[in-house]
Amino acid sequence: MVFMRPVVRSVTYFAPLVKELSELEMVLDRAATLLEEAGKALESRGYSVFSKRVSLPQNELGLPKVLELVDKTGAISRGVLVSVGSQPIRKADLEDVAHVLVNGMYASLLFDYERPIDASKTASTVIHRVSEVDPVAGTRLAIGFHERPLETPYFPDSTSSGVEGIGLSFLYPEYLRRLAESGASVSRAFDKLGEEVDSVVHLVKGVTGLRVVVDYSLSPWKDNSVVRLMEAIGYYARKPGFHFGVMTLNAEIRRIATSSGLASGFNEVMLPYAEDDSLVRLGSRGALTAYDLLSYTSVCVAGPDMIVVPWSVDDLEMFILDTYSVSLVKARPAALRVIPVTREPTETVDLGKFGRIPVIPYYPRR
Repeated sequence: MVFMRPVVRSVTYFAPLVKELSELEMVLDRAATLLEEAGKALESRGYSVFSKRVSLPQNELGLPKVLELVDKTGAISRGVLVSVGSQPIRKADLEDVAHVLVNGMYASLLFDYERPIDASKTASTVIHRVSEVDPVAGTRLAIGFHERPLETPYFPDSTSSGVEGIGLSFLYPEYLRRLAESGASVSRAFDKLGEEVDSVVHLVKGVTGLRVVVDYSLSPWKDNSVVRLMEAIGYYARKPGFHFGVMTLNAEIRRIATSSGLASGFNEVMLPYAEDDSLVRLGSRGALTAYDLLSYTSVCVAGPDMIVVPWSVDDLEMFILDTYSVSLVKARPAALRVIPVTREPTETVDLGKFGRIPVIPYYPRR
């Protein structure tokens, strides 16, 4: 049997810290060149590149000016995803944050651990405000549950450390599933993945001359489904044992991430609702809730992600507090991405590249 290669989910340029807009313009031009060269090199070796991204560090240049410069360079129009990085929720200019989101950039707000109730109210209000203007813009905002910015190729909760480099992530549920169905153990399948990742890292280092880090998180895209992989190894969503299955996969991710010395970011199983066709099918039948996904977070999912829920500022405020509570006990970086809409459960909303996604309730209806 000929096996597919894992997809390079993203090649992300981590921008250096600059003090002038003119310097940032040069940085963005350099990013475009390096991403193009890396992409061509990977494709010449048989790897498919899903997306190219630029993650900016926290800076004092002002978000509107950064947006204007990104527009000038044409990065977004060329298909490059751009994150302006994390902003502390109690210090951020929320109007500026909303403005960059609506205009195509990504951002995250760092949760305030000292004032969780106030922070949850602010976060819920901002999320609703952005989603009201455009639900697709809501997909570009995360609430980060970690005290310091996180350098990861996974958006929206991505902030460059300010040291130039490249971040890689991989799309590999189907790759693992095929290995498992051919008789490979889960551990052997992850060993094979690690070999592929090492090859990609070596190639990208050679092309760019930069440091390279990897977020080994297992995440889906549509039919390249984490849930489908879980089923192949005997664990089914919404049935007993699924939490254990998530934990089992997470242990393997941690093993290869730790041994590599390259890990940066979340390095966890991810179950973004709107990005996994198997989860979306459950949502369309009314068989999945936001609290189901939060419960999986307790055993090492990186956070409740891409959840489309009914419009309710109060319910989301409480859900944010519950997510904060789980992340605090878990003591691992987590992120939340929720899109509230004026629809009822099982009704759908158009989320652009994600397709038409069914709304799920926060908790089971009586």
